[in-house]
Amino acid sequence: MSQRKQRSHRNARWPLFLCCFSPWMGTLAQTHEQPTNYQPLVVTDTVLEYRQFEKVEITGSAILSKEAKQALPIQVIGRRDIERSGASDLSQLIQRLPIMRNFQEQGMVTGTTSGGPQAAAIHGNQSGTLILLNGRRLPYYGSQNIVGERATVDLNFIPLAAIERIDILTDGASSRYGSDAVAGVINIITKTQVQGITVSVETLMPQGGAGRGNSASLSWGQGRLERDGYSLSAHYTAQKRNMLQGKDDTSTREGMRQFNINGQLWNSGDYYFDHSAPAQNYKDASGKLHNTYFDTHGVCDKGWYETQRGQCSQNAQLATSIYPRTESQLLYLQGERLLANQWVAFAEAQMGWQSQTFVPVGHPNFTIDQIDVDPSRTYMIATQPWGLLQQRYDNNMHHAVVGLKGQAAGWDFTSHLTSGLHRVHRVYESGLVTPGYGVVKLKPGEVGLDPSQYSAETLAKFDAYRRTTDRVLDDGQTQLQTLGILASRELIDTEHGPLMWGLGFDGRQESVRYLPGIGVNDRPQFDAQRKNWALHSEILWPLAEQLEATGALRHDQYSDFGGVQTGKLGWKWTPEKAWMFRGSWGTGFRAPTLGQMVLKSTKISEVEDSLSGQTLPIYSRGNPDLKPERSQQWLLGFRWEPSVQWTLGADLWNLDIQDTFGNLPGTLIVSDPVLRAQYLVNGVVTSPNFNLGQSRSQGVDYDIQWRKPTDWGRLRVGLRGLHVLKSQRQAYADSAMESNLGRYAMGSSSVMARNQWTLSTSLEQSQLILGASLNYRSGNTEQVTLTDVDGNTMNYEHRVSDDWTVDISGRWQIQAAMTLSAAVINITNRMPSFRMKTQNVLNGVDTRYGDYYGRTLQLKIEYKF
Repeated sequence: MSQRKQRSHRNARWPLFLCCFSPWMGTLAQTHEQPTNYQPLVVTDTVLEYRQFEKVEITGSAILSKEAKQALPIQVIGRRDIERSGASDLSQLIQRLPIMRNFQEQGMVTGTTSGGPQAAAIHGNQSGTLILLNGRRLPYYGSQNIVGERATVDLNFIPLAAIERIDILTDGASSRYGSDAVAGVINIITKTQVQGITVSVETLMPQGGAGRGNSASLSWGQGRLERDGYSLSAHYTAQKRNMLQGKDDTSTREGMRQFNINGQLWNSGDYYFDHSAPAQNYKDASGKLHNTYFDTHGVCDKGWYETQRGQCSQNAQLATSIYPRTESQLLYLQGERLLANQWVAFAEAQMGWQSQTFVPVGHPNFTIDQIDVDPSRTYMIATQPWGLLQQRYDNNMHHAVVGLKGQAAGWDFTSHLTSGLHRVHRVYESGLVTPGYGVVKLKPGEVGLDPSQYSAETLAKFDAYRRTTDRVLDDGQTQLQTLGILASRELIDTEHGPLMWGLGFDGRQESVRYLPGIGVNDRPQFDAQRKNWALHSEILWPLAEQLEATGALRHDQYSDFGGVQTGKLGWKWTPEKAWMFRGSWGTGFRAPTLGQMVLKSTKISEVEDSLSGQTLPIYSRGNPDLKPERSQQWLLGFRWEPSVQWTLGADLWNLDIQDTFGNLPGTLIVSDPVLRAQYLVNGVVTSPNFNLGQSRSQGVDYDIQWRKPTDWGRLRVGLRGLHVLKSQRQAYADSAMESNLGRYAMGSSSVMARNQWTLSTSLEQSQLILGASLNYRSGNTEQVTLTDVDGNTMNYEHRVSDDWTVDISGRWQIQAAMTLSAAVINITNRMPSFRMKTQNVLNGVDTRYGDYYGRTLQLKIEYKF
């Protein structure tokens, strides 16, 4: 797309946002022109009484909070919790929670087909986790594809400063939000009471200097709905963080590692290449590989590995990105206005832009093989003068909401209309060449030189074929429009309390478009659309003084799947004040993504075939006959509050899914005789989208909290964690169930830690908060095949060690308007455990299971005007 068209596309969004907020513009202008005088005593009493109640609840004093009294298992992260966490953005805050497992994050831009969204996955089920903003859906990540599934919302969409709290429902299949939320719901709730201007700046400083980051935020608010009849707020954040590469830490730099087992050396990992500059490898007249350094010294040079007897390959992991370089700008606007009869009109608008730049796997992508002085030697040269190949993902998102809420005829109403778009534009931005580059040759004698020593004539040859413009890889976008109406009222008043009834209507239209770049022939263009509407009803019935029951039904009508009914039953029993028991049972339904159903093929990657010795291409094919996933879930839990200091609770949950979506890994196809015969044809591996079978998971969420006011401040200690009892699925239909609990599962390319928890403590004073947390994750086993330099192999079970880190943080209110925050993440600088099995090609590194930035100092200063 030309720059002019891009500017036009961006500018076209502003009229939509201005229309959303136009009703408040006149109000704001009138407020400045004709200020209204209120009676100070009345307004101060009303506002202080309301804010004091909210403050006590949010800051989590020694009294019990609403979270502990919910019939549903809802974890609430309040504003004070956000401040204590030391998190610098929304994704960091959510992904640190113990209940989040196996989610996509930015490190997965390297060496995977998953793209670069920051996602959330309650109990390890990413596609079944529904992300909401103020109870409303957002568009999926824009780069959809035929292969796999990207039914996820990118968390990089809203400034952290705009968030008041986050409600996490860990029970699935919500009748109100949608039957596709089979794992649970994350509802991000924004601030509505913002006064004045707040400016903050933050810096992130990892040990060693690589991966540094900076951010700046600006918040503004005016008006209070209950006092002024309107409220307006705006939040803007700009962030920037440098790339982290394999060379930046000893734990991530090696593309291959050696293990001494019973006196014999075995190799693990194969991320290396044979081309280099200066060139060391050459082929003789028979095509056999030799290495000049090994010929002279009998060993490989530093940074090289002896991969076969007498043959050396250079480490490829040093320059490859562990995390990309990121830049982002986020804007969020919100407004409310009081209308006649106490009805309220509201609107929201958000715009977000983010770029992710990284060095992909597989470099050097352009190489030269040429004869030097000796005609019997053909040297293998890496074309360093063209620079490292780099990719860039440009993410753009905007979302607008208008709505009304109020009361009429005994009913409470709320309605909304939303429109959102997420676009991902992916390009190669450097290290590119133009056609015909193969004619470039070095001068005699330059083969053994560093590229900085090449002659001016040789460098001019390289410059002649250097591409200076981006090469478009693809462009994808998703769109979502929704209409929602919710009404609730008290039907009758029973002797045990009111019988409540709720009704709702949801309408959605989603679309997806994918355009490959020019010359990209292995990824087809496609677009698709789906519409659905739903009616849902819920009833809350107090059966006795200590017992209440809930029942919900939902009917969804899909344009491509027809009608489906789901439901949910729940109960809460409080036999005495200190005890509460709860339970629920429900059914869920989740349709495949639009990309998964497109009847076209796209290249995924390649796989080494040990039988033929060849590298085979892997293609995925869409399947319009995919069946939807159907699920059943149940939950049993309790909470015990023996005193105002103690709160304990646990929830046993179970989720069973039928007809799961997915693809077979290429390694599984070439190694299984039955699958090989079916899906390996004419040297091409085809892995279609289809229903794999069943998935079963079960676990216990638990938390213990103790808090006590002392002479030194409010002291609190908390333990929150997840213990998984079962996590298994079928690799394909009719296959045996394969568990990934405490072990790496080849079929799902994942591992589920049995235990993960966070132990935290804090001391809070009126102007000072100090906190510390211990984060733990249990290890696992993985079955791998090791090789030696003679080509022998050995099956080996590797034990991945448990991981733990310690974080400390502090927040000091220097004066009424100024606050200083500091945190040290991973103060012991303990790096994630070494893994032989990873989702990408990086050796020993899997960013899903640990943070590779190491010890990081975070400093933030905030000033309020």
